[in-house]
Amino acid sequence: MPNYDGVMERRTVAQKPAHLLSSVDNVLRLLQSLRDTGAVSITDAAADLQVSPSTAHRLLSMLVYRGFAVQDESRTYHPGPGIVANVEAQSAHRHLLQILRPHLETLSETTGETCNLLVRVGTTTRFLASEEGADRMGIGSRAGEILPARLTSGGQVLLAELSPQVLASLYTSNTARTSGEFLDAEAFVRFRRRLDLIRQTGSALNRERTERGVAALGMVVRGPEGQALAAISVSVPSNRDEALESERIRTALTVACREGAVDLRDDGAGTFRP
Repeated sequence: MPNYDGVMERRTVAQKPAHLLSSVDNVLRLLQSLRDTGAVSITDAAADLQVSPSTAHRLLSMLVYRGFAVQDESRTYHPGPGIVANVEAQSAHRHLLQILRPHLETLSETTGETCNLLVRVGTTTRFLASEEGADRMGIGSRAGEILPARLTSGGQVLLAELSPQVLASLYTSNTARTSGEFLDAEAFVRFRRRLDLIRQTGSALNRERTERGVAALGMVVRGPEGQALAAISVSVPSNRDEALESERIRTALTVACREGAVDLRDDGAGTFRP
């Protein structure tokens, strides 16, 4: 645009440094790809950077280690908590949010509590939205937060849907060691037993595992093919966590998840994948 002297201003284009550090440049390019596309495979990364798959794997492993990436069970990498990203900007999540937000709002109005919509990416859960309860001094919004899936109520019900093989790849692999999510044999057995119980009951409780003074109850929202696409949770102060066992809250949460699943089916949202 013209400046005050009528001279056309031009944006200064950054010049490539004379002494470019290729490894640093490659890492930054991976970060840009994760930010812009939301998903990167080792094969694609190797092709884009013109490096070997082993080199691409090493670079991505460092991003996982530093929290800038997470890996899902298909070995695809996604933005980690170290990347400030708007999760609603991802089209699939935005569509999912558009369909399920009314049910989240109704649930919060019905229970008077803060309610959350979560999806799972690898070993993390992403809070797509929160509807705060009537008590504004109570539990606040967690929209945009990324937390370990094995600790959140919504993350646990989503993990409970996975096969033992997939769970093993997420929590007993070398990648799990790198990301800090590794479970030894004994811990993994206990974890599996807990998930089995969660799958049988259809819900999971989180008592102060992610935040002091907060308890939550989570249930799964299923897609048209019966797949677990998301989870909805109700959060309360831990000094009255017995409310999460009440028929009133459990029924309201069940209805929200069931009616949300109906809307996903009617929308034909079968393309969503957790």
